[in-house]
Amino acid sequence: MATKMNLSFAGCGFLGIYHVGVAVCFKKYAPHLLLHRISGASAGALAACCLLCDMPLGEMTSDFFRVVNEARSHSLGPFSPRFNIQTCLLEGLQKFLPADAHERVNGKLHISLTRVYDGKNVIVSQFHSREDLLQALLCACFIPVFSGILPPRFHGVRYMDGAFSDNLPTLDENTVTVSPFCGESDICPRDNSSQMFHVNWANTSIELSKQNMNRFGRILFPPRPEILSSFCQQGFDDALNFLHRNNLISCTRCLSVQSTFCVSEQPKQLEEQLLEEYDPECSECKDCNEHRQNALDGSMPDTVLTVFQTAVDQANKGLMNWVFKHRGARLLKALSLPATLPADIVCATLTKLMVATPTIGSGLWSVSKFALKTLNAMLIRVRRGQQVPLTTIITTEM
Repeated sequence: MATKMNLSFAGCGFLGIYHVGVAVCFKKYAPHLLLHRISGASAGALAACCLLCDMPLGEMTSDFFRVVNEARSHSLGPFSPRFNIQTCLLEGLQKFLPADAHERVNGKLHISLTRVYDGKNVIVSQFHSREDLLQALLCACFIPVFSGILPPRFHGVRYMDGAFSDNLPTLDENTVTVSPFCGESDICPRDNSSQMFHVNWANTSIELSKQNMNRFGRILFPPRPEILSSFCQQGFDDALNFLHRNNLISCTRCLSVQSTFCVSEQPKQLEEQLLEEYDPECSECKDCNEHRQNALDGSMPDTVLTVFQTAVDQANKGLMNWVFKHRGARLLKALSLPATLPADIVCATLTKLMVATPTIGSGLWSVSKFALKTLNAMLIRVRRGQQVPLTTIITTEM
């Protein structure tokens, strides 16, 4: 059963740090699960791509906290005109995505997208180039208004966040679903609540509880680094509990046998011999038992823990951070919004104009050439004494 499992990560905005904990746990205790198809929506698609491309989770987590700190530093948080989440995503992906990423993920990465013009869900899994994959990931993370006005295009069609149509794509009956919201997903938080009511939103089971309401509020508004670190740790613990429950933690020898089945097609006689030596339901392997026992006290790698500690230290040090810890300072910051918001809007507008200057110049030059050409044609016809209506001349030139 373990060799047939696929993974599916739910879209969750800034709560995608939960997927980092799950990914770290899988890479440490169940790397054989990563040889198969992985699907996701929004932040889940980013997590799936990171796993398949074997990108450095420690460095990417550090970059994630950089984006969080930038979002939290503005007067309106991530909704500030000066904050552009799409630009942050593009810079991070261009920095960490390997040159052959599209070759590694073709047929394995399944990204959930929502087609803008009809709202239908589209799953894409084939990418012609690295830029093609980049564009698909940007489409998967585009939330109208929050990310911008016009959704990006993928193969000439505009798409937005797949969470609007299918937030937890299921590839087949062997798909392991991962969600940071308490519900009926295979890997998710288990809250100590007596709520029996669940809602199914875009194929994601969510329990109606106070804890989930708090999580929803943090999808677009990132909390403090300490809280994000606890979300990541919870993802690691939930994934580890899932692996224990399903007896998926194996020793190196058993993993190599499983990987043999996954990676290559073996001759029938060799396959039968391997099946005799290995039984996934058997618990007689001493190395496996020892590995599972050690996993009970498992913790995240030091590289990730160091990133968390650094992010927490940076958020707490400095005079300004100390000042804004107090409720009065935060209230004063909120009351100053009418004065600071216009300045933010002007600054953001000027920045966008500077970025768009090359495009604007090209567009103005094209318009100027068209206007001069039209004016020249009008003058020539007037000199010839042709009484042609002005609208007819302009229409002909267009």
